[in-house]
Amino acid sequence: MLTLRRQERFYRAAAEVLQVRAQLRDAADVLAADIRGTAVARYGFPLMTDSAMELFSTIGSSVACRAPVGRTIFLPPVALAGAPGLTSLLASPDTGDVALIYAIPAGVPDSGRWMEFRISAFGSRSLASSCPPDTGFTSAADAAAGQPGYAVTLSDIPSPSVRKGAPIRFIRRARYSLYRSSDNNWYLGYRRCNAVGRSICGTIQPVSGPYLPYRGSGGTGAGLAFRYFDSTGEEVVDALLSPAVARIDVVLRGETAREVSFAGDARQRLRDSAIVSVSPRNRAR
Repeated sequence: MLTLRRQERFYRAAAEVLQVRAQLRDAADVLAADIRGTAVARYGFPLMTDSAMELFSTIGSSVACRAPVGRTIFLPPVALAGAPGLTSLLASPDTGDVALIYAIPAGVPDSGRWMEFRISAFGSRSLASSCPPDTGFTSAADAAAGQPGYAVTLSDIPSPSVRKGAPIRFIRRARYSLYRSSDNNWYLGYRRCNAVGRSICGTIQPVSGPYLPYRGSGGTGAGLAFRYFDSTGEEVVDALLSPAVARIDVVLRGETAREVSFAGDARQRLRDSAIVSVSPRNRAR
């Protein structure tokens, strides 16, 4: 009976520790993916503190099936019959997001640049009205399968340099932060923010946790800590210099929800941590 109790105590403690490690891994994976795809060279990080950051992450990409019609650009489906899709969406773009479109003036091949547009509307359309087979981006098999294309309505009329085949990226502004919830625990939170102008963010949503509490500016041992560095390894602390950020170190710390004991030692809350260094792909070189 004593052996069974010891085994039960061990497995309970192991389950608690594994839960903490899973929480740390969840946050590390989410933050690494979004930071890696951040458009740092263009937008930088509007907010950079030890416990919170705002970034512009890529949520999708596509190409223009044909020249814009007024303020609307049409996109091919996500899935194509017998070929890789030309549209990829991690989330559906909406009016809070930005479309970056690569425009090349006619006859001037080396003068292309990314043009920024606010999105007014985004929705699916039949291929016949969005990206029919005669555009060359879809086939009769796609139309027969009922695959939908997409229509993106922009805030302004694109210039004539936005033509058929123009690459498009969809950018979303968001804030990640360590916050204290109503249950008195600390979590990694996510907020959607307005794409342009002064930062106005929506309701915070928990991503993962709980983690150790915030320790105050300059404190150590917090549940979440960000540090920002340029390409030379110098720490960047001013958000105005954030386009120079080439690496972000993220530290996450958690502890078991209750006191545990592995092998008859004193019962205590066990702590664990994870450190991840992320280099944004779209940074200044």
